[in-house]
Amino acid sequence: MTFRKVWRILAPVIGIGLFIGAIWVLRRQLHEVPLHDILHTLAALSPFKVALAFALTIAGYLALTAYDLVALHDLERKLPLGRVVYTSFIAYALANNLPGAFIVGGSVRHRLYSRSGMSPADTNALVLLNIITYALGLATAAALAFTFAPHAVPELLKLPFDSTRPLGLIAAALVIGYLIWSTLGRPFHFKGRPIGPLPVPTTLLQIAVSLADWIISGTVLFVLLPAHGVGYVEFFSVFLLGQIAALVVQLPGGIGVFEAVMLAVLGARMPLHVVFSALLAYRVIYYLIPLVVAAILLGVNEVSRLTHKRRGAPSRA
Repeated sequence: MTFRKVWRILAPVIGIGLFIGAIWVLRRQLHEVPLHDILHTLAALSPFKVALAFALTIAGYLALTAYDLVALHDLERKLPLGRVVYTSFIAYALANNLPGAFIVGGSVRHRLYSRSGMSPADTNALVLLNIITYALGLATAAALAFTFAPHAVPELLKLPFDSTRPLGLIAAALVIGYLIWSTLGRPFHFKGRPIGPLPVPTTLLQIAVSLADWIISGTVLFVLLPAHGVGYVEFFSVFLLGQIAALVVQLPGGIGVFEAVMLAVLGARMPLHVVFSALLAYRVIYYLIPLVVAAILLGVNEVSRLTHKRRGAPSRA
């Protein structure tokens, strides 16, 4: 049995196990936290903080739109900006909340970009480029956070080691290695097909766009926490840790796992009900409200499409 087949069997089992573990951790952490404390903290969130979180969420989804713009530029495909913003928002809002994020996002793009003349091959290439952009940004963010704030996570988690700098340097080496590959421009062959790196300017643009996305999405949660709770660099290291854990589990939006990590770490610095309230507000503002808006937009689009189809169909005598 090949590694791929073994992984296909193990991955769902590992994901389910981690999800169950996360729920157990959440239950253990929150069983003594009164519900009225959580509701009171949510109600006490200042309008300014909520408005700022919404503004950052809009900025975050615009940064996600830039993923598609960079990919379209590399593919030399010109589409109307409005079409790209519309399609990428719906794709990311659904992918962030539904199982099989890459499949969901790819399916939405196939559906909507095809109306602008994009072929399935081009759309597949765009999705692959977006995955590369996402990975480059995550590696760059991890390199910065774990290298320049190496003691944040070990101190907060009380780990047996005192520095994450080796992890940060590994992440930095991966990014630098990719940049060197881009500079050399030498393709490798996979199943008989040459696969080459993107040009260095495009790679740098990918890193900038994705890093902006990671920083903005983290800042949405940060502004919802108490100002005196934890410094931003420490927080961002923990945020990345939670997001990486969520990626491993492959649950929609990392739900449950991300919250468990953030509660376990930040709960040592501030009251649990305060952290959990911020996480709930974050989940609603950054995930659920965009999901509802995207579902409405997609529904209206499909109804409009069906209406035009019926109008264009020849009538029977």
